[in-house]
Amino acid sequence: MFMTKIQLLKHLSLLICLLSIVVSVNSQTYTPATKSQIQEISANIQKTASNTSTIESRFVQKKTLSVLSETVTSDGIMYYKKEDNLRWQYNKPYSYIFILSSGKVYIKNDNKVNSFDTESNKLFKEISRIMIGSVRGNLLSQNNDFTIQYYWSSKTVMVSLTPKSGELKKLMSLVKLTFSTSDWLVQSIELIESGGDNTIITFTEKNVNKGIPDTMFRLN
Repeated sequence: MFMTKIQLLKHLSLLICLLSIVVSVNSQTYTPATKSQIQEISANIQKTASNTSTIESRFVQKKTLSVLSETVTSDGIMYYKKEDNLRWQYNKPYSYIFILSSGKVYIKNDNKVNSFDTESNKLFKEISRIMIGSVRGNLLSQNNDFTIQYYWSSKTVMVSLTPKSGELKKLMSLVKLTFSTSDWLVQSIELIESGGDNTIITFTEKNVNKGIPDTMFRLN
């Protein structure tokens, strides 16, 4: 079943919530990376992305609404499989599934399933590209869309991406990716919305290159 325009906008707002991920940096001291450090960071991230075919990770999400000063906590599990398959499954306090697969978006909420083609909506196409690019790590290579700055700490690196295009600026003012220097996988993603809302997602129990069936990226 395909969504109406009103339903599409409703789910777009919820998807922005799913994307709005803030990294906690209170325990880390970051300094701007040197040219050689930037080259090292980029090389390690790209190498890891090339060698990663699947990722399975649990997460806890804490979303703070700027208007209400209220924090909503939920948890679930994320699945990624090359090239462009991504599943966000929320288990508590509500059940909600969001899937990106082969240019299609599938949403299951309250036992209702909706689907549509990202090519039919430029905004969703951009969001889909950011989600996949963040997990894969290749978002850093898309220099035409972002102004990129690199920061280094003892255990993690942080990459700050400021959107250049008007469409992206309407959604977000800043995207930050953090990578652990121990495995060079995405540790967290920060998206600061134009309206000021933010969400903190902590990834745990990461399994890499574990077999994930294609059925995980379909909703029956």
